[in-house]
Amino acid sequence: MHLYFLRSFAIFRFAAVTCLCCFALLPPLARAADGDTTIHQDHNHHRLLDLLNRAATSPGEAVRANKYEPDFAGLDRGIIGRAEEDVMPLINNAPKPANIPQGDLQIWVFSMDTLQGSPSQALPPFPLEPTATNTSRLEEHLGELAKHSSYTGNSRNVSLTISTCDQPSRSVDPTAAPPQLEVYVSHSPANRRPDVGNNDEVIPMQGGYGNTTLVDVKGDIWVGVRAPESDDFTGQYNYELAVSIDAPYTIYLELVLPWDAQIASWDTDSDSAILATGDITNSVSNSPHFAAWPAVTPPPFSIYVNKRTDSWRNGLRRSVCGLKNHARIKNNSSDNKLVKIAGQLKQLFYVEGLDRNSSYDAFMTLERGPNNATMGRGGAVWSATNFTTKSDNNCKVIHSLPFCSDVAYAVPSNPKWNMTDLVEAYDTYANDSYQNFSKSLQQIPCNTTASAQYSLARNCQDCDNAYKTWLCAVTIPRCADFSSPAALTHLMPRSIGQNFTNGTAPREEPRGSLFSKENMTSRHYGRSRSPMIDDHIKPGPYKEMLPCKDLCYHLMQNCPAALQFACPAEGRGLNYSYGHYSKGEEEWRCNWPGGRLVSGAGRGRFGSRTVGLVLAAALYVL
Repeated sequence: MHLYFLRSFAIFRFAAVTCLCCFALLPPLARAADGDTTIHQDHNHHRLLDLLNRAATSPGEAVRANKYEPDFAGLDRGIIGRAEEDVMPLINNAPKPANIPQGDLQIWVFSMDTLQGSPSQALPPFPLEPTATNTSRLEEHLGELAKHSSYTGNSRNVSLTISTCDQPSRSVDPTAAPPQLEVYVSHSPANRRPDVGNNDEVIPMQGGYGNTTLVDVKGDIWVGVRAPESDDFTGQYNYELAVSIDAPYTIYLELVLPWDAQIASWDTDSDSAILATGDITNSVSNSPHFAAWPAVTPPPFSIYVNKRTDSWRNGLRRSVCGLKNHARIKNNSSDNKLVKIAGQLKQLFYVEGLDRNSSYDAFMTLERGPNNATMGRGGAVWSATNFTTKSDNNCKVIHSLPFCSDVAYAVPSNPKWNMTDLVEAYDTYANDSYQNFSKSLQQIPCNTTASAQYSLARNCQDCDNAYKTWLCAVTIPRCADFSSPAALTHLMPRSIGQNFTNGTAPREEPRGSLFSKENMTSRHYGRSRSPMIDDHIKPGPYKEMLPCKDLCYHLMQNCPAALQFACPAEGRGLNYSYGHYSKGEEEWRCNWPGGRLVSGAGRGRFGSRTVGLVLAAALYVL
């Protein structure tokens, strides 16, 4: 009885397969173009498929996702079967977002038809300086980003980029990052499912980003994206895969050498920070290129900020979409604008809502294509710069002062002061002090013959600029935490004779300590540089980063002797009033308005090349 049943089932199974085979070989007109019409026409079709599926003994006989996949010896799948339904198409400059569970493989294809298509429409240009010998570092890099891929007519270079937008998480160790996605490429129609050990190329992923340029492509490209499986992490991945015949869709820029194209931290207070780009252009301020940049709206660069302890940063720090999805601060400040500081054009970022005494990463991104480029539509991201907020609450970052326009750093403050009132108080005080000097300078014969001027190398405008820079630095001191380590000897304690901002008075300590009676009443430690600060601002004890002594020397060098400017001598008050800058130091040890406090990836240096050159000349004179 059992043998009879097996024979009957074998005959039935052979007949069913034969019928389906004949149906697959019918002319196309005999079948509907779209969909499986058999399901709707034959009420026994689902029973037959179910029986075949349970009886299958080889992969070729399986039915996956309720669709029969024929597999007959001697016949190519391209002839007998429909296209693989899990293969997704890629379109030029059109990123494809996708979720992928751990352990899964997803297949994409970029067809020859798209490969031979036309480049995408150009994007609005940036006003780049056309003279190659006079471009800034930032302009040089924008020019590099604008380059296109080549096309010979028979073949083309193709850029593949992938960005991880989300990733699995781990509750035990939140700072740990999951494994990176794995990306495989195949150029051969014989391998339409590239995977581990079965591919022509592997695209390495790091920080949630991977890219490659396929050279001399002449046919279809298949891409396999595999999500590694880990028992230590839960959740799935999300990513964007993009292909472009123009240039890379997204770009990551690792800064190895110190250059001006990065974002840099200028200063912080306890809950905010000010950052700026390098010089956007080297064009002179009265040139058409310089004048065209402020009209670029919105400003070209964005900024994303996160804590260095955030769990996602290790796995997504090179991904534009990852930054957009996870950064704590996403370019949310209305004070993100182009400004002229120290004679150079920069983009300024004022970031609020930070935590006290915390370390952060800041990522600068470019999310518009520059100079008519059809690339970079997904954005470019620079490697991070880091900064740490202050601990005390009596320093406050200010910027965009009407008179002292180069001031962009933390100043002595009090929690009762808001930004607007603090800016007005300091700027008005400096401007009022400037008026007396301006009247004195008017007594100097400036508009006269060269032989009658006070100098053949300097003029009254040079003197005016030097005085204004010096005045803003000494009347608007740069503030540091009073709790800063004593080892930072370049920070001068100020106002230790004043009460703290919480109303408590400093306790007098034995002679030789900072809070000794002698220090609390001295002109150097016991009070601020300016009486206005102690009487009006009332910051309490703080530390000051002293102005660079070269500001004073620069003033003497540029102004006529008749004004009788003089700088204190070494050992006779200079060290209490001015600091100095040492080449090669990681951080500034003196304040020069318009110069940044900490360099993003390289060593500390002046934010303006012009200032750096003038300083070098002044030091040489000394």
